[in-house]
Amino acid sequence: MNESKPSLIYLDDEEINLILFKEMFKRDFDIVTTTSPHDAIDHVKSHDLDFILTDQLMPTMTGVEYLKELKQLGVSDNSTKVIISGFTQEGEVDEALSTRLIDHFVSKPWSYQNLKNLLLSTEV
Repeated sequence: MNESKPSLIYLDDEEINLILFKEMFKRDFDIVTTTSPHDAIDHVKSHDLDFILTDQLMPTMTGVEYLKELKQLGVSDNSTKVIISGFTQEGEVDEALSTRLIDHFVSKPWSYQNLKNLLLSTEV
């Protein structure tokens, strides 16, 4: 039986985080990873995704800025959005949570089981 898995994109400027995530979750999700916010935006514009995951602190734009751009483009409205980060910008992530720009914030380091439970319990 070929059961479809939830789809997600994970944007992080650190390639090792993407490699580890993909290896750990490849049985649970259909995963696209990228270090480029612009590639991530292009992918989200052309795919209906269950989840959008992003790091917060990246060189060219923050995770919140990336998600704001998606919202302005009118894409990803039905996706669950999660920031996964070891850092926050003062007030920016709290505001994103309170305005429902993001659904969850996960601190690094995260555990496989806790992150899997969070994602699958909020599946769209």
